[in-house]
Amino acid sequence: MKKLVLAAASALTIALAVPMIAQAHGHRGGGDHMAKIDTNADGVVTRAESEAAAQVMFAEMDANTDGFLTQDEMKAHRDARRDDMKAKWDEKKDGKDMPAKPRGERDPAKMEARKDKMAAKGAERFAAMDTNADARLSLVEFTAQHLEQFSKVDTNGDGSISAEEHEAQRAAMKESRGKWRDKPAEQ
Repeated sequence: MKKLVLAAASALTIALAVPMIAQAHGHRGGGDHMAKIDTNADGVVTRAESEAAAQVMFAEMDANTDGFLTQDEMKAHRDARRDDMKAKWDEKKDGKDMPAKPRGERDPAKMEARKDKMAAKGAERFAAMDTNADARLSLVEFTAQHLEQFSKVDTNGDGSISAEEHEAQRAAMKESRGKWRDKPAEQ
């Protein structure tokens, strides 16, 4: 049960919550995140399920268990997840004729510039979530941001995200990623 709740919290962050985490992971989808968040398996994600998943994610990310998240803790969590994803990719390609780099060759200078830009955007998002400007996120601040994202996806305002609302949100994200990828490198 604990693993299911942790998986639900992770999926919530990627699918419905903090965009900076999704971008930092380079997440490209895969897997049914809604099913992982939907702990009672009724086909919809309720506000209570979303809030519970955000609280579990907060606890998972709060490495020093002080009840607050810092940018360093969030970065460490993101980096650990990225390492896990890389290990899974390496395991998947082991013995198969697959590219060493899933996205092909990369220009190191462009990657460093992109990394710096993403770090700056992440800092801006963190500051926006940090409503009392104390350079750390409380459980209330963290959960409030997740519930704000939940409300955006819950387009009919009924307190739950249906499969249709989830698919509409995924389509919008996919379209947004497509526009981002089509931009010239200097933007």
